[in-house]
Amino acid sequence: MRRIIILILTCLTLSCACDVYAARPQRSAKTVKKERRAAAGEVERTRKKITQNTAETRRQLNRLASLTAEAKRQNALIANFKSEIVKLDNQISILDDSIATMEKNISTLRNVYAENLRISRKRRQQMSTLSLVLSSQSFTEAYRRLRYIREFDNWRKKKTAEISELSSAIAQRRAKAEEARTVQAAKLGSLNAEVARLAVTKNETETVVANLKKQGSSLKKTLDEKQRQIRALDAELDRIIAEEARKAEEARKAEEARLLAEAKRKKEEAAGKGEAKANTDVAAENKGNKDAKDDKKTTVARQPQSLNNVAASEINKLSGSFESNKGKMPFPVVGRYAIVSHFGVNSHPDISNVKINNSGIDIEAQPSSTARAVFDGEVSSVFRVSGYHNVVMLRHGSYLTVYAGIETLAVKKGEKVKAGQVLGTVYSDKEDDGRTVLHFEVRRERKKLNPEDWVKP
Repeated sequence: MRRIIILILTCLTLSCACDVYAARPQRSAKTVKKERRAAAGEVERTRKKITQNTAETRRQLNRLASLTAEAKRQNALIANFKSEIVKLDNQISILDDSIATMEKNISTLRNVYAENLRISRKRRQQMSTLSLVLSSQSFTEAYRRLRYIREFDNWRKKKTAEISELSSAIAQRRAKAEEARTVQAAKLGSLNAEVARLAVTKNETETVVANLKKQGSSLKKTLDEKQRQIRALDAELDRIIAEEARKAEEARKAEEARLLAEAKRKKEEAAGKGEAKANTDVAAENKGNKDAKDDKKTTVARQPQSLNNVAASEINKLSGSFESNKGKMPFPVVGRYAIVSHFGVNSHPDISNVKINNSGIDIEAQPSSTARAVFDGEVSSVFRVSGYHNVVMLRHGSYLTVYAGIETLAVKKGEKVKAGQVLGTVYSDKEDDGRTVLHFEVRRERKKLNPEDWVKP
């Protein structure tokens, strides 16, 4: 009985399934193709949206770097204005104090002068100068009176000159104080304007930071890509430097082998000539050959060392010249610029996961800016790396400078360049409002150095 019930239920289930299948409309090939095209279109739209989000995140990060650099520049400018205003305050205070002291002195001087003139006039009213002298009881008294009159006249002239000079000095001090107040007012105006601009920069920075915090995976992807580009550039530079070192070592060994072979050939030639001489000269020739051999051995032993010393001396001279100019070299771009990414780890205090480890510095310049050599050297290599366009590496003895982000090249490998010579035009990103950034590095062979220690801002 149980088997019969199960059989009946199975038949009913199959019957229902057949009814559902029969009720479902059959799709044509045209419908299937249409559905596939729609799905492909949706995938493409999603891909474009992801690409746009990534590009927007990259622009926002670049904008944040530019705003951070601008805020730093504005803060430095504000600090400079404040320092200058304090100096002007001190200058004005000193001038005001000196003017007050001088006015007090000139007032005292005028009072003394006026009092002496009053006494002199009183005496002249009572008796003329000639009468005063003639009324003397003796020649000595007359001489004293005459000398007193002359000394008083000289004193009067001196005090008149002193009062005039002091008055002129006070006028000059007042003019200086007024000029300082005018400059101070202008500095205060500039300070207030810069403070207002800084407030705008901070507001825009806060907006960008808020937007970036919402990006999530897109932000991480952009940062990972940037770090990947940095590692790729580092790897290529390390490879080139290692290859140059290998070739230099091979050349050194080849030169040593050539010198040894040359010495051996000369030694063998000398020995052959000795055997062909007459028996009567054998003793003399043997002695001569021995001396020659000793000289040759000395030369062979010293030649490679001498060669190495010359090469080392030249390298030390070049690297020393480069090193002696540390902090004095010109900046690698001309015109207005801002360092938007410094050497080492760069992070933002408000976004914990925004962190980039930079092997050099990134310099944002004006569109159409050119990159220039910071020191005399030789173009060691020119190559391309994703994210950096053309890269030019200059060798300065054991030191190297790297210029990445060049669009149009003005030099080629092996070319000698001078400090300040144009290496090429810096690339401007049209998709990022023409943002123009040069990546600059300083190395001692493979060791990375902070470029800001070597160039003069």
